[in-house]
Amino acid sequence: MALPRFYDFIFVAIATLWLNLSFSSLVYAQETGIATFYTPPYQPSSCYGFEDQGVMIAAASDAIYNNGAACGQMYQVTCLSGTNLGTPMPCLDGSVVVKIVDYCPPGSCRGTIDLSQESFASIADPASGVINVSFQQV
Repeated sequence: MALPRFYDFIFVAIATLWLNLSFSSLVYAQETGIATFYTPPYQPSSCYGFEDQGVMIAAASDAIYNNGAACGQMYQVTCLSGTNLGTPMPCLDGSVVVKIVDYCPPGSCRGTIDLSQESFASIADPASGVINVSFQQV
């Protein structure tokens, strides 16, 4: 009779460990950085050339781009705060999911992720221009 209880204990222990590891990987997958925005036209892009990918898109800096491996990946981006005194509270409620379609090279990229104007405006006041964000691949 003691044997089934032992298996129940092992099952619960393994399930608890799996849940803890799954939850912690979600927590640690979120990173912080700077978001800027760019305006149309959105083609050509480094990932898709002249193929239209819509407007909920972004260009990735070296921190995300990974020599093109980020192309097509989806990221959830959330505004955390403004970066200047001109617009001290630019954030709107919620987050946006964008598709990486382009590369934002060093020198021209002022942030970690360069959102399309439409995706930036869905999470922050565009007058701010630059915001602190959290982001994670989804």
